[in-house]
Amino acid sequence: MFSMDRTRPARAAYYPSLVLSATGGVEGDTIGNWFAWPSRFWAVGPTMLETIFDGGRRRATSEGARANYDATVANYRQTALVAFQEVEDNLAALRILEYEDERNEVDILRRRMDASVLLIKALGGG
Repeated sequence: MFSMDRTRPARAAYYPSLVLSATGGVEGDTIGNWFAWPSRFWAVGPTMLETIFDGGRRRATSEGARANYDATVANYRQTALVAFQEVEDNLAALRILEYEDERNEVDILRRRMDASVLLIKALGGG
């Protein structure tokens, strides 16, 4: 059976985030100084961000995602079980109605025979 792990984004929060960025600019008090090499500055490099203490937020988010996934699976399972129960109930109802049809058929046949006997007796038969 194919299943998706819906808690993967919640678990990804445990890993540090890595950002690559570049900054640049010029500094000077006149426009002419902006084009001189000493007034230019730039920086390129990675930045790592890791939260040391989050008060259990990540664990709570991960557990919440797991609970949501479990609830979705339980809801699907309950829906499937209800559908199977309805199918079985209706199959049983059809079988019961079939026995009732046979019983009604026999009862009608008996009543027709009784009526035939009473008709023959009313006409003077023995």
